Parts: sequence; C-alpha cells; structure tokens
Amino acid sequence: MTIGIGAFGRRAGAAVLAAWAEAERRAAGDLHGFAVFTVLGADGEPESLECQRGGLATLRAQYGRAQAGRGRADALARMAEAEVAGVITSGPDRPEPLSQFLAAGPAGLVTGHRLPNLATAEGVAANRAALALIGKGLPPRHAVEAVLEGDPDIDAGLIAVTRTGLGVANSARVQGRDDLGQALILAADRRYGLGLLHNSIAPIEGLAAAVAAAGEAVLRQA
Repeated sequence: MTIGIGAFGRRAGAAVLAAWAEAERRAAGDLHGFAVFTVLGADGEPESLECQRGGLATLRAQYGRAQAGRGRADALARMAEAEVAGVITSGPDRPEPLSQFLAAGPAGLVTGHRLPNLATAEGVAANRAALALIGKGLPPRHAVEAVLEGDPDIDAGLIAVTRTGLGVANSARVQGRDDLGQALILAADRRYGLGLLHNSIAPIEGLAAAVAAAGEAVLRQA
C-alpha cells in the first residue's frame, strides 16, 4: 500500500482529508485507487468509508454534501469533525475485505503502508497486533515499535493513533527501500499530532513534509 496518514486532535478527520488531498494533488504513482478512511466517534466506535477506485474523489462523490438525502450522504462532513482519524490508500482493486488494511477499535486505530495486514510470527495481523497492545495501555509509539521490532522481516510500516498520541515506524525490511517518505508532527502542547508513511509515489523529496503541512494547517486552526 502506498500511503497511510493518521491524526489526533480537534478536526483530525478534516486534517487527514486535507493531507490526503495534498498527496493526490502533488504525487504521481499508486494513488487514486482503493482507500479506507476511518474515524472514531465520540462514543469510541469506528466509522469507515471505503472504495476500490478513484480515491478521495470517489468518497467525495458518494458521501459528500452534493449527495444530500442519499443514504450515507454528508458522512465526510460529519467524519471531518472526529478527533481520531486515519486513511490507507493506493492503487485500485485490492483484496476484500478492505477493512483488513486499517484496524480500529475504541482504543484507537492503526493504519500504515506496504502490507500492515500481514501476519506476524505470532499469526496476528500486524495492525491488529499493535491495536491490541494499545488496548492494553501501551502508548502508540511503543506499540508499533514492539510489533515491528519483533518481526523485522515483515513488509509493513505502521501508524498507531489514540486520542492523546500517535506512533510511526517501519520494519527493518521496509527501511531498506529507496522510495520511502515519512513525517511526524506533534504539537508542543500535545493537543494534536499527525503522522504519515508512503512508498511507490513520486516525488520522494519533500512530499511527506508538504502533505503533513497541509494536515497540520487544519489541526493548528481547529
């Protein structure tokens, strides 16, 4: 998978959408295809929107304001207000169910890039293993590091997000690639944060910083 973005703070959902839009605007490669966009509601329950083709444009067409009165219309506007949000997106037509690529529960969510759904040596999907550690009280950073350090050959990078923090890490195998981008932003007062990982898109130089800056602009003003 090409890019994962996660954020916490006021209007984290809007921040992830803004960062995602910037990635699609600036980058070429494996984008504008499948996507899973997930937020946690105030009650801690996850809500997700998915597509196999078209990326953000498809979600906007199906769930944006222009479709008022049609099923889950206006879902994007509502989800933009969420305080925990994440997306994973790449090229089109990925294996179903798409929910396997982004794990979420009351404790937080785990997105990432490459194949965060791959099973670890313990037989549990890497993203779900990290989510389980968060559920046990481990901070997001320590959760993703524990999973990936325990299985250095797994082809995955993880971004774990809770209401108060996030962690970003690549496995040793992924760190050996030459097409990676990464960004991690945490406000000095810890009221918001945003992290992202990407591969297989260009340009490499400066893209992660520009995408993260678009998301941070939303969080900073919220």
